[in-house]
Amino acid sequence: MARRENPVKELRQKQIKEAALRLFSERGFHNTTISQISQAADLGKGTIYWYWKSKEELAFSLVEDMLRDFAMLIEAARKEAGTVAERFEKLVEEVAELYYRETEYLRLLWKFRVDRSYIFNEDYTEKVTSYYVRMRQALEDMLEQGMTRGEFREMNAKRMAFILLGIVEGLELEWLENEEELSMREALAEVMSIVVASISR
Repeated sequence: MARRENPVKELRQKQIKEAALRLFSERGFHNTTISQISQAADLGKGTIYWYWKSKEELAFSLVEDMLRDFAMLIEAARKEAGTVAERFEKLVEEVAELYYRETEYLRLLWKFRVDRSYIFNEDYTEKVTSYYVRMRQALEDMLEQGMTRGEFREMNAKRMAFILLGIVEGLELEWLENEEELSMREALAEVMSIVVASISR
């Protein structure tokens, strides 16, 4: 039997998340209350607790949305057809589109990431870390595929996966600080082109 969607539930969750995203971004996590979020969402306070047990759980759901989308893009690229270089090129385009579509989520992710052990308890912190491990593992697998197929020279795939994530994260910060001057699409495409050229046979 097909899973039945609940449009009312989805609409309310969307309202709450949008309100929380706006308030967390404007006021910060600790200066935002559940009451303020419920007022901004035009819903009763109890409605929020129907979906999330705490402000921390709601905040994590926002972070998880972005991390899940990013991880799924990389994991999908790992399984697609075509050369690894072609898949990296397509992945860069999709990641850039995600950033432009979800810029405010990305800003919030960085705010929480800087001090996630202060905002989130150990369980949530481990969940956040698990997404980064998934991303790194998928990148490592793609690099190993490239070596196995003879597309890439021999390298330490795990270390290169760390390097790739580090480059992307550095660009994220530069772009968020300089949106008017820096095109994330062009910057990601250019840096990936340089990296792929440097590791190709």
